[in-house]
Amino acid sequence: MKKLIAFFLFLILFVVGILYFSPAARSVVGIDPAPTIVGVQPLGDVPDSEIVAVKNAVREMYDYQVVELKRQDLPEMAYTEIRYPRYRADSILTWLCDEAYQSAKPDSINIILSLTKADISITKYNKETGEIKDPEWKYKDFGIFGLGRIHGGVCVVSSHRLANGVSQKIFQKRLTRIACHEVGHVLGLRHCPVQQCLMNDANESIRTIDKSTGELCSACKKKID
Repeated sequence: MKKLIAFFLFLILFVVGILYFSPAARSVVGIDPAPTIVGVQPLGDVPDSEIVAVKNAVREMYDYQVVELKRQDLPEMAYTEIRYPRYRADSILTWLCDEAYQSAKPDSINIILSLTKADISITKYNKETGEIKDPEWKYKDFGIFGLGRIHGGVCVVSSHRLANGVSQKIFQKRLTRIACHEVGHVLGLRHCPVQQCLMNDANESIRTIDKSTGELCSACKKKID
């Protein structure tokens, strides 16, 4: 009987210890859920002002903890010269998901938001045929503002296309809106049909970003609340 009591006491202490030292375990059982923490990952020579602006915008938009991670070089495996010297956005996300990178980052980080000044690109496909969109020369390696994986934990934003001919104020507004848009994808939000919603598809034009309110519509907010 004494051995049985001792076993149960040990078991109770063991479970309490796990719940105390592991935020993830508390989240699983619904006790004091671990906070969502976004890690801003600079890739290459990203100005501090851009990092700070993005951190503040994501914190304000989603009420998450946001931290800056140690700078990393852009992954060589993502480099391409299909059309121009660029980095493939989808390859950057694959690199961020690789075990080597994931094992090196702090375990407390839930979302990786990577920033770069380099031009990034993807291949755009026709949704009906599954083939590269016409004209193929344009869409085989198409330059973009950012890319996020739906429920995938990672996203990337490039400032390369955002500053031409505009003030610093407009540039930062574009950068922060795109960063919050990509984090929205990571949280499970898809493109929204509401034109001024932050999650509206840019449709290959920066003007869509400029016309946005910079806020989530009520339907998108409800999905992530």
